[in-house]
Amino acid sequence: MMLNEVIEVMHKMRRKHIKFLKLLVKLLGRYRYVPISVLSKNLSVKAYYIRKIADFLKGYRLIEIRHREYEGYGITMYGLDLLALRAISSFVDIGTIARRYDVGKEADIHLCYSSNGEPYIIKVYRLGRTSFKKVRSARPGYYETSGGWIRLNIKAASKEYSILQKLWGVGVSVPKPLMKAYHLILMEYVPGKELHKVKLTEPLVVYEKIVVELLRAYGAGVVHADLSEFNILVDAQSNEVWLIDWPQWLESDHGEAEKYLRKDIEQIMTFFNKKYRINIKDLWQIFNQKIHELISESRGGT
Repeated sequence: MMLNEVIEVMHKMRRKHIKFLKLLVKLLGRYRYVPISVLSKNLSVKAYYIRKIADFLKGYRLIEIRHREYEGYGITMYGLDLLALRAISSFVDIGTIARRYDVGKEADIHLCYSSNGEPYIIKVYRLGRTSFKKVRSARPGYYETSGGWIRLNIKAASKEYSILQKLWGVGVSVPKPLMKAYHLILMEYVPGKELHKVKLTEPLVVYEKIVVELLRAYGAGVVHADLSEFNILVDAQSNEVWLIDWPQWLESDHGEAEKYLRKDIEQIMTFFNKKYRINIKDLWQIFNQKIHELISESRGGT
């Protein structure tokens, strides 16, 4: 089921259905599948009424029903999509949500518009398309959590949203975060394309800007920890850059922060070296020069 399919069933949901789905999310910290007795107590209704609501929601694949060991109910990613879209529907016209704009290992990107036609970006986390072992080995910021993939997606979105707010607030060039709903982040649209898809006329100018943003984030206590040509957006006309995809960020005092900072910059250097034949030594020289410039600026501001 895609987002547009979820949108189509939203008008069929009543208050009781939304309340049921929200309770399943609320109790994820204790149960992946919430026992029928717990639902009955929290909603103050009898078990047969719980089953009636559950059967309706299951018909639209919004929940799963468990019968092994005990009778329990768990929200699906489609159910979570519905809650998230409902939450942002007062901000954007969800009817304008286009098909997936981009698909990554961890999230889908959709383009949507407000009622007055202003574009926005929706990032929907989809952790679980690869095994947790693969995700955990590649993402030092992810830890196992009760609630399975559902809760892990919610936590990943929360982690990225909070750091986007911080980075935006200190002037790092990232898409402006506007709202978070469960596993979904709503952001301002930026007119860039992924670095590897753009033919740059001034590659050194763009490289310098990337370095400045990387170091500015580090100065704010943040390391991207997964930077590459796939999560840097560039406007080929203005050479403006934006750093995206921050769910795995590390604090600069983390034990592996310097290792990942070096990995980030070396990944970018390798890209510019291979695609634009710029000498690695020259790229390191620019990097070190920008460090000195930023240090001088910070001293001048004190």
